[in-house]
Amino acid sequence: MNKDIIYKDLDSLLNTLNLIQEEQTVIKRKLSGLLDHVVPNHFIDWAEEIHQQILNREVALQLLRKDIIALKKTIVQKKSIIYFVNNQYVKLIIKYKEQIAYLENEFKLWAKVTAEKFDTIVA
Repeated sequence: MNKDIIYKDLDSLLNTLNLIQEEQTVIKRKLSGLLDHVVPNHFIDWAEEIHQQILNREVALQLLRKDIIALKKTIVQKKSIIYFVNNQYVKLIIKYKEQIAYLENEFKLWAKVTAEKFDTIVA
């Protein structure tokens, strides 16, 4: 495993986080637009719940992004490739991949359900 592969791997993880964040921003805009046109209380309650879910996910994304960037900086500072093969770094990368895969899958399910709800409200 060389540095370039590790950098690409970590950059890929960061890109996935960015994509999730961008898609959430789109949903946020849709939600705001919906609230401008629809005001019944049950929609407001639903919108507040969705907004809280977005905020919670944002925190998780930011924390994970911070951890990945810190790992990347640590790897940059190391001179020898031996440090990268160290189980500690490999375990961290695997852990981050698993966390991002979980966030991505959870987000896709959530986005689908949210999109369906938007469709029923607008229809």
